[in-house]
Amino acid sequence: MSAQAEPRSVRDALAATTVIIPVRDDPRITACVESVDEDVEIVICLNDASPDVRHRVGALTGKAVVTEIPDANLGAAYNAAIVAATGRYLLFMDSDCVFAPGTIRALATRALEDPVVKGRVQFTSTGSRLSRWIEQSRSFQIADHVNAYSPPLIYDREIVHRIGGYHYSDLIHWEEDREFDFRLQLADIRVAYLPDAVVRHAPQQGFSDLRSGFRYGLGEGIGQEMGLFITPALWWRLASDAGSVLEARRRGAGPAVYRVAWLTVYHLGTLYHTLADPYRVRTRYPATAARVKVRRGVPGHTTKLDSAHRQALRAAHLRQGRRIEPQRDENRPEYELQEGQ
Repeated sequence: MSAQAEPRSVRDALAATTVIIPVRDDPRITACVESVDEDVEIVICLNDASPDVRHRVGALTGKAVVTEIPDANLGAAYNAAIVAATGRYLLFMDSDCVFAPGTIRALATRALEDPVVKGRVQFTSTGSRLSRWIEQSRSFQIADHVNAYSPPLIYDREIVHRIGGYHYSDLIHWEEDREFDFRLQLADIRVAYLPDAVVRHAPQQGFSDLRSGFRYGLGEGIGQEMGLFITPALWWRLASDAGSVLEARRRGAGPAVYRVAWLTVYHLGTLYHTLADPYRVRTRYPATAARVKVRRGVPGHTTKLDSAHRQALRAAHLRQGRRIEPQRDENRPEYELQEGQ
């Protein structure tokens, strides 16, 4: 993408914004696209797309740019969409969510001031007991914390040179945004939070949400083997999971029971990757990739790195040829280094 003039107004920011939506087999892609209430570029990346999704996306001709990869791989789908995107500001969205009115404008406007901006995902339920448990569990896991998870997340693509020279790892099929968040912290790029910039997540069904948990576990296994995630001591993992369940218990016995089920399938996903390497990624690891072992890990419901984590992950990136260090942005003096805080 050629260099663009510095956006200075809300109109400029919207003109420089691309909404990115990966989709595989989700029929809600139509409602997602229809919720875009600004004249912005939309890029849809099909990843191992179903015939139904292909038909639905085909009906959106003229509303979106469509690109495609052959595998179900969120990290690679994001990267393919970024290549196709012309916008400077990249706004990541999920196909099972819809934008609340005004969210896109609010995020693009804030992106004029902050290079990474996170909105709020509002989980919903069908009203059934299980659906409410899932809603409460997901809110605790994702929505109640400030991080660089998508959706909704917008960032200035110009930061890529500060975070290792790449947007997302093609090898981390799931939890790709967790690894992205870690690199933001290593570069000391803060995530601005806009709680009023809302996307509404469709109600989750038990099987589909547990399947997501299993896939996140696969991504965790890949990230740990690559040295891009922390591999903690077993005792810490058990203690962290217990704390997570107790936190969920504050919302009721049901959410706590569901949290136990979710964590179980999550760890089964990590174990399955360790035993079977289902995505056949190990042969593509960098030669210097190795686990980063720190006794205390990073809880699954947060991304906060402490000083030991930062030191270990910076060393891992450096072994793989990437130097990620905090920098002062002379054009944005409000950013202050927060190393060690």
